Amino acid sequence: MYITHSIDKIMNGEIQITDLVISKLLRQNIEKYRSLFPHVAAAIRLNISGVIAGRGDNIQYVHSDSNHADPLQRITPAKLISSEEYDREKYLEMLLDSAEAVLSVFGFNRSSYGFDRKKAYHWWNEIYQQRAKDIESAKSEL
Repeated sequence: MYITHSIDKIMNGEIQITDLVISKLLRQNIEKYRSLFPHVAAAIRLNISGVIAGRGDNIQYVHSDSNHADPLQRITPAKLISSEEYDREKYLEMLLDSAEAVLSVFGFNRSSYGFDRKKAYHWWNEIYQQRAKDIESAKSEL
């Protein structure tokens, strides 16, 4: 019941954005990161806005548009929040991921709420599938 209630609140925009702020420690200087993690993107945006963020700083941000083409626009640093808009789908996904991780031993499954886990892209699956097609094609030519 609590999960259902939380899903409804997230999807209806009933949660204040300040309650959705995520905090993450910046463990190294921004230029040392090889991947653009959300907290790194938030730190970059803070630096662009004039707020210097570096190693050891606690970076606070919200997911604002996880599908945006520009990775720096997918999150909004907490200090730069100007509206109550947040990425409802992203927070729903995070809630279901957490609930599934903790409650799966009790039979919880996101599919009972009508949501399926997004299939992760794995490059080796694509190669394997192409190889299987090549083998079938070679067999049919014989």
